[in-house]
Amino acid sequence: MPRASVGGIKLSFERKKYGGVRMCQRCLRTKPDRCHHCSQCNVCVLKMDHHCPWVANCIGFSNYKYFLNMLLYASQTCILIIVTTNRLVKKVLSQNKGATIDYRVAYFIVTSYVLACVFGFILTGFFTFHMWLIKN
Repeated sequence: MPRASVGGIKLSFERKKYGGVRMCQRCLRTKPDRCHHCSQCNVCVLKMDHHCPWVANCIGFSNYKYFLNMLLYASQTCILIIVTTNRLVKKVLSQNKGATIDYRVAYFIVTSYVLACVFGFILTGFFTFHMWLIKN
């Protein structure tokens, strides 16, 4: 891999087989090592992991830490909702004939609990997978 020096800083460029510098076919700019072009953002992203529609941006070198923080906080929030509403859901589902709980409120409580369980399971698994990727 050839090295160049600019202002005392050593730079390395990946070369093609015939010796030329790699160029992005879409941006028409030089393409650094480990850089990929995102077709949705229309930019080249260094160490691109994926394009995330939830944050409307590519997850790469510059914002991977913030993406992991978002996953951690979202999964912790879902787990907190599940733990704190567990007694309420049990009470709603096992209501006696004498209890007067509005069915609309009961529907809202059970639906939000089920959604928190599903999202919590998915987000915790996704966060665990990304932590495994960092470890390896």
